[in-house]
Amino acid sequence: MATPVGILTVSDKCSQGQALDTSGPALRQLLEATVNGRQQWAVVTSLVVPDDRTLISQTIGNWSATTTSGPLCRLVIVTGGTGISPSDVTVEAIEPLFTKRLPSLATAMVVGSLKITPMAALSQVAAGVVGETIVVAVPGSKKGSVENLQQILGVLPHAVDTAMAHSGTRHLHTGSGTPIVGTAEPRPLAMCGCNRPDEDGVATHVAEGLSNDLDGSVARRARKSPYPMIPVNEALKLVLSHVAELPAVELPLQDIREGQIIAADVVAREDVPGYPAAVMDGYAVIAADGPGTFTVRGATTAGRTAADSSDGPLRPGEVVRVATGAPIPPGADAVVMVEDTQLLESRGNEEAVVKILESGRVVPGQHIRAVGHDMRKGSVVVSAGSPITAVGGEIGALAISGHAKFLVHAMPRIAVLSTGDEVVDTLNPASQSRLEYGAIRDCNRPALLAALASLGCPTLDLGVVKDDPDSLADIMTRALSTCQGIISTGGVSMGEKDWLKPVVEQRLSGKIIFGRVAMKPSKPTTFATMSEGKFVFALPGNPVSALVAFHMFAAPAIRKLAGHLTRGGEEISVLRPSITAVFEGQDLILDRVRPEYLRAAVVWDQRKSKWLVRVTDQHQQSSRVASMLHANALISLPRGSEQKPRVRSGESVTAIMIAAPHIH
Repeated sequence: MATPVGILTVSDKCSQGQALDTSGPALRQLLEATVNGRQQWAVVTSLVVPDDRTLISQTIGNWSATTTSGPLCRLVIVTGGTGISPSDVTVEAIEPLFTKRLPSLATAMVVGSLKITPMAALSQVAAGVVGETIVVAVPGSKKGSVENLQQILGVLPHAVDTAMAHSGTRHLHTGSGTPIVGTAEPRPLAMCGCNRPDEDGVATHVAEGLSNDLDGSVARRARKSPYPMIPVNEALKLVLSHVAELPAVELPLQDIREGQIIAADVVAREDVPGYPAAVMDGYAVIAADGPGTFTVRGATTAGRTAADSSDGPLRPGEVVRVATGAPIPPGADAVVMVEDTQLLESRGNEEAVVKILESGRVVPGQHIRAVGHDMRKGSVVVSAGSPITAVGGEIGALAISGHAKFLVHAMPRIAVLSTGDEVVDTLNPASQSRLEYGAIRDCNRPALLAALASLGCPTLDLGVVKDDPDSLADIMTRALSTCQGIISTGGVSMGEKDWLKPVVEQRLSGKIIFGRVAMKPSKPTTFATMSEGKFVFALPGNPVSALVAFHMFAAPAIRKLAGHLTRGGEEISVLRPSITAVFEGQDLILDRVRPEYLRAAVVWDQRKSKWLVRVTDQHQQSSRVASMLHANALISLPRGSEQKPRVRSGESVTAIMIAAPHIH
């Protein structure tokens, strides 16, 4: 079993969304790389905090706290805040926590790094034991953090085993005293297609510069994809490690949109109602008077008090006519419904004397909303992390809070384009003529624009771009100047005009994080990072492949950018929620090579009191967009085997939710 690791990035700018954390993801890639088919480390938690001693020490304390099953993390890597500026407080925060110091481990990092750069002499690296957890502090730069950790990576497994050896360490050594370390051999450097070591020495999943040469001929293109095919969850973790929550913005109520997340608690500025208010149309009375005959002293309606309220508090034998929502006059302590009264006398158009019937007997406070009944001044009206929904409840609550503006998480603006000489722009009325032979109508872009709208995401429609590298590079460059990211479809596989990857790398100076994912459909899904924390999702051209990849990777990234993690909870379960449901239908044959994601509909069966899931279409080809009709989930099917070749009706399966479930 892989050893659990926590990575803590310390940076004021990264914590405020002003810079992108690159060190944390680089350390994760280094740690989680497999050696001889085995993964030694598994990053189970990661966090970005500002340069704050209290937050740093609290986080390490939580991750190293001993429970019945041991601490959450056996190894904690802290990156950042190890320099010599006044704001660098990482070492000062963690050293008081050490139950044992490991100065030789820190020295090994410095000595190794000094062979690479003399600037390593300015770093305050540190290492020690907190409870049963090894804690190591490394520099904040991507290059420096990786170089330092590489110097000690070979001995860390033994260090972790020793830190938790309550009964001594004899069993951890051979008879001659040599430490037993299962995977202590040095990690190999990642190699790209030309066998050149990766520039940072990171054991990355994908080497740089693997795309076909834009200036090369078709005869020189790769015959097999040079991109490693990585597991689905690993791909999602990589995506999420490269996107950061956008800074909060202050918006007036009319500019807040469905899908946005409240960034800070909204506290009521005043009581609602601010006065005792009538709940019913009727008469304000003194409850102790009981039924009988009463003089009508005047009237009060919502927004207007009784004309003769200057006569003082209500006296016994008097009533005041009130409307729903109207202020209760002084002296009154209950309201009798108009249905429980009888008019005895009038003067002109006004009531003069009424009789309160026996059915109108009331007690003090009846049919009155007290001051602050709906909302107390100083109470939290809408909590941080609350999503704005189409129901209207959140907007209504904000409206009565007494504030003019509200702090909400910004939504990323996403550009969308389709590629292909054969693709006809469905959204262009001028293109709605009869299709020429070999042409297809674009359904990817309209579908993705609709999916983004359902997330509350502002979009930029880039239309259909022909298979021309110059046009593609120009349009994408302009889009990245105003958008947080681009989602494209088509041009990512092995065709001679599949230009997305080479354009991203060679024209836009982007870095492809992964270029293939072990899944069916959507295998060619590509994710790339650009400058200033921006990104490109290059999705396959088949309609279903594009939509499945969107919901598996792009939608979770957008939710993280939009602040959905403010609500708390485990990252993947919040950003890509799933449920367990009972499958109904014909047996599903499991693919022996890749896990598969079938389009399906989840329903709550009230009679059976359980979630049921059925495929939306027996034909699940990636080109058949009709299989997405009525789908609100993707059935996550594992790879098949001799022992488990199929899923039968009645078995429980995991359903990844892509829309609200139905009620049956």
